[in-house]
Amino acid sequence: MLSFADLRNFPNTDERFSRCLECGKSLVLLPDDRRGGVCFDCLTLSIVGPKPCPDCGAMIPAEDRTIGCSNCRWYPPPD
Repeated sequence: MLSFADLRNFPNTDERFSRCLECGKSLVLLPDDRRGGVCFDCLTLSIVGPKPCPDCGAMIPAEDRTIGCSNCRWYPPPD
């Protein structure tokens, strides 16, 4: 339960309601919303976790998978 009121204002009330870009559920968008137009259910599915390096087993963050492992310098083969 919130112990304070949400005082954020909508510049244009027509932009407050939307649909999820992934599944189409109805959404209420808040000012400064960082979900990128997806609902919380689809947001958790869109976050990619780290994977282990095939050579040394160190965890490679999703954003670094294209550049390889910083621990052993393994590089993914080109497609």
